[in-house]
Amino acid sequence: MKFLVISGAPSTGKTTAINKIAEWLTSGIITTDVDGNLLPSFLPDPKGKYWDFSIVIILRRKKIIIHSATDDLPNMDSLIKKLKFHPDAEIVITSCRDIYWERDYFTKNIRPFSTFFLESPLGKITRRNDFNLADTWYKDSLLALHQHILRNNPYNL
Repeated sequence: MKFLVISGAPSTGKTTAINKIAEWLTSGIITTDVDGNLLPSFLPDPKGKYWDFSIVIILRRKKIIIHSATDDLPNMDSLIKKLKFHPDAEIVITSCRDIYWERDYFTKNIRPFSTFFLESPLGKITRRNDFNLADTWYKDSLLALHQHILRNNPYNL
């Protein structure tokens, strides 16, 4: 399984980045997961918050697991179950905390499923003036970077 892992401290935009990737991958192409369930909305709610989700889709004949939350044991164990249940998944897009026990658990229990592992580290925006402008630039730039990564080897989406 080829992993793209969006990593960083709490509140750096990991869930947002993964929602934007999922929206880009599925928009106008896929409406249900492999079990026939409707996909969640990958757009922010009216307050601008993005929500965690976990899906398995097939895109361009490749099974893809997209699992946004790995910030606690139940969410990581849920991903592990999904990885075991779908050993034929080619691509996994998920998140990982930057330090502490969450990263240790992820590295010990989830990373061994990978045949290729690429991490995209995120940072916090600390700009006080023009925060929204900087935040929009940051999110758009990350999506462009992630699109480039996923369109090319080894993902080829």
